[in-house]
Amino acid sequence: MPLDSTIPQETHVVARQIGGRPLEHNSPLWRTLLPSEQLFIQGRVPVNDSSNYLLQSRMNPAKELIAVALTAQIEAAQHPLRTVGEFLINKR
Repeated sequence: MPLDSTIPQETHVVARQIGGRPLEHNSPLWRTLLPSEQLFIQGRVPVNDSSNYLLQSRMNPAKELIAVALTAQIEAAQHPLRTVGEFLINKR
């Protein structure tokens, strides 16, 4: 199935914090960061634009940056997650 298909593709993942102020695993702030059980990727910001935004935002006292890594929940989900990740990284 092509990655830009109108048919939703689903992969079960686990979110793990890799940067920012530490959040406890049971913190209600996770619901602010990830408000629903499903994460939808509906577009992509070019790497240069997103890098510039993060660099400009990191010193802004009104903003807080939290970095999260998404990893496959089970071994069988690793390939679909890697495929989507590579597609998003390499898309121009």
